[in-house]
Amino acid sequence: MTAANTNTLSFQPAFTRVQQTEYNDCAFACIAMLAGKTIAEVRQVAIEKFKHPKHGPYWLDEAIISKLLTHYGWVGTVYKASTGIASLPDIALGMGEYNSETEIGRHVLFHRFTPQGAKQPVEYIIDPAFWIEEKQQVRTDIKGFPIAWYIGVHPMQKTTAK
Repeated sequence: MTAANTNTLSFQPAFTRVQQTEYNDCAFACIAMLAGKTIAEVRQVAIEKFKHPKHGPYWLDEAIISKLLTHYGWVGTVYKASTGIASLPDIALGMGEYNSETEIGRHVLFHRFTPQGAKQPVEYIIDPAFWIEEKQQVRTDIKGFPIAWYIGVHPMQKTTAK
């Protein structure tokens, strides 16, 4: 895992940034952030439990994303169209840099929360891309960030023993 660059942030992000290792494992990286795991651990679960190919080519669709989220105690929605940052739920895997012709984009982790004692929520994105500048890895300057689609995420409710 790569530590988040929090030097310029006024808060501690709830999730630790995990940097993607290949151009197409951004969803693995976002799930790893939510789960507190490494990409290798998430990929191994995908291979062993959900028949994900051990070697490429591959693309993570919403079915395997949902299965992995559930495995780690999260619930994910299907992809939904975004109408901007305000339309996102408090936690989401956002599809940025989406190309409608190829139907390909890349995932980032979006989080919105209200710090204790604050009146306004904080919204930030953790970007797993290895090619972006350090100051863009965890960022709050997200107005207009191009999230075309998203998978809403929330913690799974824990059942109590009877």
